[in-house]
Order: sequence, then C-alpha cells, then structure tokens
Amino acid sequence: MKFYSIKSIILVSALILFGGCIGDLDVMPLDPNVMTAEDAYSTPESYTQGLKKIYSVWALSGQKDAGSSDLSDLNAGNTVLLRCWWTLQESTTDEVKCAWSDSWVPQVNGLSWNTAKVESMEGLYHRSMYIVSIANDFLKQLNNAPDEVDRERYRAEARFCRALAYYVLMDAFANPPFVTEETTSTLPEQINRKDLFNWLEKELTAIRSLLPEQTDEYGRADQHTVEFLLARMYLNAEVYTGTPRYTDCITYCKYILGSNDYSLADNYAELFMADNGENTNARKEIIFPVLADGNTTQSYGIGAIIVGSRSSSEGTVVNYGCNGGWDGFRSTGNLIRAFEYEAEESAWTADNLNSHDNRAIFYSTGRSLDIKTSSIGTFTTEGWSVFKFTNLNSDGTPGKNSVFPDTDFPLFRLADVYLMYAESVARGGEGGSESQAVTYIQDLRKRAKTGYSQVDAAWLKASASINGSTANVNFGNILNERCRELYWEATRRTDLIRYGLFTSNTYTWAEKGGVITGVGVDKRYNLFPIPVSDISVNGNLQQNEGY
Repeated sequence: MKFYSIKSIILVSALILFGGCIGDLDVMPLDPNVMTAEDAYSTPESYTQGLKKIYSVWALSGQKDAGSSDLSDLNAGNTVLLRCWWTLQESTTDEVKCAWSDSWVPQVNGLSWNTAKVESMEGLYHRSMYIVSIANDFLKQLNNAPDEVDRERYRAEARFCRALAYYVLMDAFANPPFVTEETTSTLPEQINRKDLFNWLEKELTAIRSLLPEQTDEYGRADQHTVEFLLARMYLNAEVYTGTPRYTDCITYCKYILGSNDYSLADNYAELFMADNGENTNARKEIIFPVLADGNTTQSYGIGAIIVGSRSSSEGTVVNYGCNGGWDGFRSTGNLIRAFEYEAEESAWTADNLNSHDNRAIFYSTGRSLDIKTSSIGTFTTEGWSVFKFTNLNSDGTPGKNSVFPDTDFPLFRLADVYLMYAESVARGGEGGSESQAVTYIQDLRKRAKTGYSQVDAAWLKASASINGSTANVNFGNILNERCRELYWEATRRTDLIRYGLFTSNTYTWAEKGGVITGVGVDKRYNLFPIPVSDISVNGNLQQNEGY
C-alpha cells in the first residue's frame, strides 16, 4: 500500500488559528464526525495517521472524497495543491496553454493577473500554509506520543513537509507569513525571501541526518529527498538571495549521485504511467512522488493533468485509461520545437517526432503546431496535445479507476539531478567535472534514443537558441535539455525565471502578455501577489512590489 493511500485520513487540526493564512479560511473540520487534535492523538496509529495527513495535502483536497475540501473557501476540485503548483508552473509558460473559458484562464495564460482572486494562486498559497499549520500542530503533539512512535523520524518528516511547503511559498510568493510550532502570536510576521532561504537551508541541513538515507516506504521523505530540495534551492539561489550557490548545488547533487541508490528508468514513458509506483523499472528513478491511487486517494490533482490533457471526443479507457476528457491543457509550438526535429515543420507529426526523441509524447492529429488565434476554445485544432502522463499501466492495461488515475507525480527524480549538476558545473560551480556533466546529459539523450555525440564541454556553456526561437542565452543548451526531459513536470516557470526569460521581451510564446504572438511583461510577474484574503486579516503582511 502506498504511504498515504487510505480512503479516509483523520484531520489532525486543532491548528493554530492564526489571523490570516489559515484563520481567515475557517480551517476546522467541516465534518463534525472527524476528530480534532484535542482527541485524535491517543494511539501510535493516530500519530501515523497524522503524519500521513501532512503528506496527503499535496494529493488530496479533503478528507471524505474528491468533492470535499479541508479549507472551506477553496473549491475542492480546482485547488488541490499539486494541481495549483502545476498550473502556475506550467500554464504561465511556453509549455502549456489552457483552452477553458474560466475567468482565470486568460490571466494565467497571459501573465496578466492582478490582486483579484485567482483560484490556483489562492489554492497554492493557502494549502501550502495549511501544511505549515498542521505540521506545526503535529510537532507540538508529538512530544506526548507513546514510546512505540519513532518520534525522531516522524518529527524530521513533518519538518521536511513543512520545509517543502515553505519552499513553494518562497518560490511563488517570496515573502510569506512565517510561523513554526514555537510561534505564539496569532498574527504571524512576514519573512523576507532571503531570510526564508536561510531558514530553509538551516532547517533542511538539521533534519537530513535524522532521516534514513533511503526510505523503506515509497513516498516518504529521506536524506535524498532533503538533498534534492537543497540542490534545487542552491540552483536558484541567485534568484532567491542575490548570491549564486552553484558549488553547493553540485555538493548536494553528488550526495544523491554518489549513493547509487537511484538509476535512470530504462523506458522514459514508464515514469508517467499508472503503475509507476509499483513498476521497479520506473520507481528506481523517482526520488519523491506525490502519490495517487484511483480507488483510495481520489482527487482532481493528477487527474486534472491527465484527463485535462485529453479531448472529450477522443479520450477512451483503451487509449489512456480514463473516459473522455476535459479539453483543457495542451502545448505551444515552442515546446514542440524544443525537440529540434530537422525536417520541414509542415511534415512534423507526433509519431515522427517521437521516433526522433522518445521523450516527445504528443498527439497531433487535426492540430496546428502553433496556437494561432486563441488558446481558449481551440483545444482540438490549435496546439498539439501532450500525452506524457497516462492512466495506462506499463503493460497497456488501464488503471483501477476510469475517473481517478493511479499515476504518481514524480516531484523529484534522478534525471533532474543530472541536469542540475550539469548546469551548476557549466555556470562555474566547483567540485564537479565537465566530463561527468557531459556524461550525464549524454545518458539522458541515449535513453531518449536521440543524438548525443554533439554534447561536449563547449555544448554545456554555449549560447544557444531557446526552443527554436531567435532568443539566445548562455547555457541555453541545458535549458533546452531541461525542457525536453522535464516538460510538464512543474519546473518550467522557475527555470525561465533563473534564465531571465520569464517576463522578458527577448523570448516570447503564444498568449504571453495577453497577445497571441507574445510580448514581454512587467517583472512583477516573476512573483504572484499575496492573496488579499490574507492581507485583509493580517496587518503584518505587505503586498509584493508592483501589485
């Protein structure tokens, strides 16, 4: 059984009902039959359930079913944490555009939001703060746990989950309210981005040795999970703090790489199939997943990505394991051009692109390569569909449930470690080697069955065109490789910001700036606004600059 694949998880939420963040959302059990922390923590099993609840917020909206929400002001389906993170990391970029007519869609597609409520931003912020709150409560209760409870490991895991939530808040909102289990104020103070980075660095370094090197239960945090998060922080440290930390990124990548606890999956596609958590060939690459089970962890998290990327007129249980589709998310021409297929574009098809590079898992029938008129309402005609994630098992059979997929989302995986190492070496970090960086990139391309001989030390550092555009940036080959390897895995916004391209007029894509051909936008869009729903109840919070 997957670590939090259980039908009902008790809501351990006496919670610190501090003003803002959580308090304004009335975060108490919505079901009077669900226990609170006052009476929930009484047995060893209840502490295990409490820990599972903290992990589960990434995958589940609430306690009872896919229509329930732990937070009364947030729509259950639209604001699952994974779905919000994915939407804001992908639909704002050159990899994804949404075709729905919802009011938030043109704002997110076009980087044109303001401080008015946008559901995915509200969900990302408040569910991340919800993790902080229930983790804090769990940590306070843990001191009273029975001797049978592994307090040290449980405490370290809860602290990791809280740190991951704060990392998301740091990346997306920069300056969130800050509260720990030791906070007594009902109105938490705001922490600036650099101070939060420093706190996270100290916190993650402290808990690393308290966790097993590699978890004995898939889906739980271990030392390598901590090392990966630190490596990702260090890769983006110049954005977060103004100071590059590429040497530290290399150091923490090497901890993972030197352990030999992970290896690349033989088949790229199997990493995104319904049995990726059970298939050892895929699982050996996944460092930390958001777990899913079609029968026991039902929500519209991974389901929104999988069902949302298929058309209602084309999707069937036979071809992807679910019924119908939502006609929602698809690619831009920029994403397709990242694969550097050398034939004339008029001859491109999803099949011949996949033959060129097997990471290109698309559907092109009846669709133009580019979104030419509008993202909205053109799902089956403009922009290729992306079939990377599926609810089919590796043997071709469908997952257990035709509505809710079994597919785990690989939040951290080994291929990204290869890419972080290579970029950090190229950017001048110490402690690694160019030859090893080249080998790692070549290994990714060998698995993809695409050309790799051109990858050498010069390739790593070269100024290169981004996804076939006229924009050239230093280390551009690595950014393109990250796109080919990690597209639709919730990394793209952060990557484009690191390269100075997210808001720039130098590199554009369909709908950027609300213009079909794309234009640059104000730099304030590198961050999301702190929700007014929180600022209005906590006078300690200041809005991000420009909003």
